[in-house]
Amino acid sequence: MSEIIDISSDPKHIHDQDPIIDPEKEPEEEKFYKKQEESKERIFRSALKLFAERGFFETRIPEISAHAKVGVGTMYRHFRNKDHLFNEAFRISVREFSEFLDNSISKNLSSKEQFFDFWKGLGLFSQGKFDQLIMIERNLSSYILDEESTKSAAGLKQKISEYFAPAQNDINLSLLYPSLILGSFIGILRFHRIQENHIEPSLLEQSAEMLWDGFSKIRQSPTSKKKEKQTKKP
Repeated sequence: MSEIIDISSDPKHIHDQDPIIDPEKEPEEEKFYKKQEESKERIFRSALKLFAERGFFETRIPEISAHAKVGVGTMYRHFRNKDHLFNEAFRISVREFSEFLDNSISKNLSSKEQFFDFWKGLGLFSQGKFDQLIMIERNLSSYILDEESTKSAAGLKQKISEYFAPAQNDINLSLLYPSLILGSFIGILRFHRIQENHIEPSLLEQSAEMLWDGFSKIRQSPTSKKKEKQTKKP
C-alpha cells in the first residue's frame, strides 16, 4: 500500500520552512561588515592620496590612519604592512585606468587622431581620479612594486605603447612612450593646478600639438628621412 502524502497549501501544515532568522542579529552583522568595508575604502583613498603627494618613503602608516580616521590596528587588519597597502593602491589605480582606456579610447582612428583622443582621455580621467594618475606615473617603473604589480605595470605600458608604436618597431622607443606621455601630461597638470587650480582645454590641445609634432619626427623611419632629403636636393 502506497504512502499517502498530504500536501496542504495551508502554511500551518508546511513543516519544511526556512529557518527563522533573528531580525535584530542580522542587521548588526551587516552593519559590522559594512563598517569594515567603509574603513578599508577610507584607508585605501587616504593612502592613495598621500602616496601620490609624498611618495612611498615619505608616507607613514600613522599618517595614513590619521587621514583615514581609523586606528593603526584597524589598518593592519586590512593590510599586512605599508608595502602591501602601496601595491594594492597601485594595482587598483592601474586597473581603473586600463578599464578607462578600453572603454573610452578608440583604436579605429589615424595615428594623429588616436594620439589626440588619448591625450583628451587623460584629461577626462584626471578630473575624477587625479591621485590614481599620479600614482601610476610616479611608480610605473618603481622597484617598490611587487611581482603582481610589476606585471600590471608591464601590461599598462604595453597598452599605451600600442597607441604609439614606432614605425621601425624600435623596442626601446616603444618602452619610452608611456613614461614620456604620462610624465608630460602630469607635469602640465601639476603646474596649472598649482597656479590656477584648473587647466584650460585649449592649453591641453596646444600641448598635444607640440608633443605630436615631436612624436611625428621621432616616428619617421631613417629611410623616409633620407628620401625626404633627396627630394630637397636641386
